[in-house]
Amino acid sequence: MALHRMRYALLGAVCLGIASLAAAEAPIAYPSQATFPHENRDAVARHLAEGRKLAGADLEADFNWRCLISPLDKKIVAGVQHDGLVPATKVFDNLYSIGQNAVSAWALDTSDGIIVIDALNNGDEARDILVPNMRAMGLDPARIKYVLLTHGHGDHWGGAKYLQDTFGAKVALSETDWGMIESPSRGGGPFANLTPPRRDMVLKDGDVVTLGKTSVKIYVTPGHTPGALSMIFPVFDHGKQHLAGLMGGTGGGQDSASAHKQIVSLARWQQITKAAGVDVLVTNHPVHMAATEKEALIRYGAPGPNPFIYGIDKYQRYMGVMSACSRVQLARLGETGD
Repeated sequence: MALHRMRYALLGAVCLGIASLAAAEAPIAYPSQATFPHENRDAVARHLAEGRKLAGADLEADFNWRCLISPLDKKIVAGVQHDGLVPATKVFDNLYSIGQNAVSAWALDTSDGIIVIDALNNGDEARDILVPNMRAMGLDPARIKYVLLTHGHGDHWGGAKYLQDTFGAKVALSETDWGMIESPSRGGGPFANLTPPRRDMVLKDGDVVTLGKTSVKIYVTPGHTPGALSMIFPVFDHGKQHLAGLMGGTGGGQDSASAHKQIVSLARWQQITKAAGVDVLVTNHPVHMAATEKEALIRYGAPGPNPFIYGIDKYQRYMGVMSACSRVQLARLGETGD
């Protein structure tokens, strides 16, 4: 019996050694960046150079995020753009950030009520994040009159029904993207189980939503989604008026067709915003412009101008960088991007 036990012990030791050796020799499964097997490398290089030059030093981080990090390294994107609480912030006299770390929501206060732009991921977030953030800023959610949705992805419309049912707010979206959220897939992604809001308003290109003395001009800018809406509205910094421009989706497009549409929309948006004199950048994801960090500067009263005020030239360059990155994406898909 002792001999058998010794043999089993030796056999076990040998097997353990072999297993350990195999484990030691097995490659470590590191996450890798995205690859584009059909990319037009010369065109990618050309558009990267164009975007980098246009960005300069002050927009280098935006160039890196949109052209290089976001399309190539989803692990970084998931780490930075995670669901999480951030303090509500009074960004301008009449504009408040009331969203969370991954996705923005904005409250535009007027003399006759509040316009909310985007509504977070779902009803729970609207109830537990958006509404408490409003109250923390001294805003009464019962004064919400309109919920303007930038596009049909669930992280922007998920909480709209709660605001509609609870406060009687009217929900507005483009015709095309109403169709997205009313489809069985609810616009794609992990949002198929959400119940969409009722159709209150269908917004068209050139529409104006007015509440009190504040008017929001609406433009349909397809690309990020087929009916993404972009908006221009006045904001005030210590009483001085500026003009904010929020493009409904600055992503470069998931495929060739949407990327082409995005490039056309960005070119048109640059013309519209330049003619209007837009000098304030607002986005619907904080990470797209380091909004969370800018809001911290405001809350701490850091000396210097309001960091959301870019000026007309810098706003145009920012959108130009977004366009260059869309062209990079097309080149990654095998086209020239021109």
